[in-house]
Amino acid sequence: MASFLVSIDPLTDSNCYLMEEEGHVLIIDPNRKEKITEIIKEHQWIIDYVILTHEHCDHMQGLNDLRENYKFPVIAQEKCSKNLGNRVKNMSAIMETYLYFKNGEKEIISYAPFVCEPAEITFDNNYEFIWKEHKFQLKSVPGHTAGSISVFMDEIYLFSGDYLLPSGEDSTIFPGGSKEDYETYAKPWIQSLKEGLHIYPGHGEDYILTK
Repeated sequence: MASFLVSIDPLTDSNCYLMEEEGHVLIIDPNRKEKITEIIKEHQWIIDYVILTHEHCDHMQGLNDLRENYKFPVIAQEKCSKNLGNRVKNMSAIMETYLYFKNGEKEIISYAPFVCEPAEITFDNNYEFIWKEHKFQLKSVPGHTAGSISVFMDEIYLFSGDYLLPSGEDSTIFPGGSKEDYETYAKPWIQSLKEGLHIYPGHGEDYILTK
């Protein structure tokens, strides 16, 4: 049985999920530079996969640090993979400004723009694989960004990225967001989800989906 560990970035409130089983770990959205590496070193875990729910920097800030210390494949939608190398589309070019307004214009927080290398495993619409007898189903759901995906684990856990946030925040207002794509792809997908799913969002607490 896989155990879950959640790491929350206090700067951006983004969530990183680490699933561990038998000393091996699968990571979704390595958000905190150095902190995620610290967790891996502390437990002496072996990284099998890193999955990115989308290309925004607050969900992959720790990726470069992990790559410097470990070898593993990154899985991402092909547009997400491409946009990792673009400071505008990965949002790091404007993150400092965003954080300034997020904290009520009280403080300028340094946030250097950065890029990441493309993912080793990419897909267009869907990708499935088995890890430690757990079934993972990845689906392209553009709207928040061109490369946004959903991640199902064992058909009962849903890692939703920046969709289905408890805050109800508009998911199309950030770089790469498209209201047209949201209405065409994301909204019908959200409406099709069944009650009872355990939602693990990109920001905020996990919860059980009700309609």
